[in-house]
Amino acid sequence: MKPVLSVAVACYNVENYLNKGLSSYSDERFKNRLEVIVVNDGSKDSTLEIAREYENKYPEIFKIIDKENGGHGSAVNAALDAAEGKYFRIIDGDDWVNTDGLEKALSFMETADCDMIIDCKREVDMKTGDSVFFPLPVDITPDREYNFSEICNNESVFPNIMIHTATVKTSLLKENRVRVLEGVFYEDIEYIIKASVRAKTVVFKDIEVYQYLVGNDNQSVSLKNYVKRYSQHSLVTNELIRFAGEFGEKGAVRDYLYKRVALLINTNINISLLYNENRKEGKALAKQFRQSLKNKNPELFNATKNRYFSASVLNFLGIDYNKLTKIKNKLRRS
Repeated sequence: MKPVLSVAVACYNVENYLNKGLSSYSDERFKNRLEVIVVNDGSKDSTLEIAREYENKYPEIFKIIDKENGGHGSAVNAALDAAEGKYFRIIDGDDWVNTDGLEKALSFMETADCDMIIDCKREVDMKTGDSVFFPLPVDITPDREYNFSEICNNESVFPNIMIHTATVKTSLLKENRVRVLEGVFYEDIEYIIKASVRAKTVVFKDIEVYQYLVGNDNQSVSLKNYVKRYSQHSLVTNELIRFAGEFGEKGAVRDYLYKRVALLINTNINISLLYNENRKEGKALAKQFRQSLKNKNPELFNATKNRYFSASVLNFLGIDYNKLTKIKNKLRRS
């Protein structure tokens, strides 16, 4: 019997976190219903040995893929290739799940036929242990099946459609050959955009599943790492510019796609002009990126020109992201 859900757990040197993560799937209720594909992406610590222990104890749940290091994207691609579940989702090796929440989600998936399911996540600060729960948008009705085109441009929904909350039909991903770039960071946004635009129907579930560990200085979303990995962010951004340009559909879903890619382009502009402390270098990178964008996709070039202009002015005035944040906070208090 095929599992209901395949979970891709991408792992690279996560020996300090993996037990907590894998133990959250080690529940008798999940046997033969849940397939946890642990992809050891060339770890140099005891990540693989820990994963093998769970595979030996719960062979009905865990499957191990041991491969050379290729980055998070290569681990996701490998897991998707191997996935046999009705649905597919991604959870990182240093994160974990709410076990009872996952059980509720599995029970729904057993009879569900929607293309995508969006549930809720919790962010947990690794230093303090404090956590924040992210609920569904107030204007969304839980358990109702929506046409994706009906709600995809609802701005309150945007923050909920992310890699941490999305479960997608495996057949939909495979039939549309959804793949992400390998050897780079930031391919999580590439995945969720490519996956979500293929969905025709979506159900929002008021269930807490993903437990996302935050506060790690090594996380790719820190400002310093954004600057350090600018070339990688640009690769992902350019891949999605290409994808948007080749997207054949018209209407609401195309509008959603272009809005999400525009947000990514705006981030790319911010990295070069506001995050980079080398003002001259950042200005040159931004100018080069904008010229490339104008040639590749004039529509997206025009959609993001206001952000480029405002960020260029701030760059010229010597106002970086941190200074801008202080100014905004001061204005809010006044």
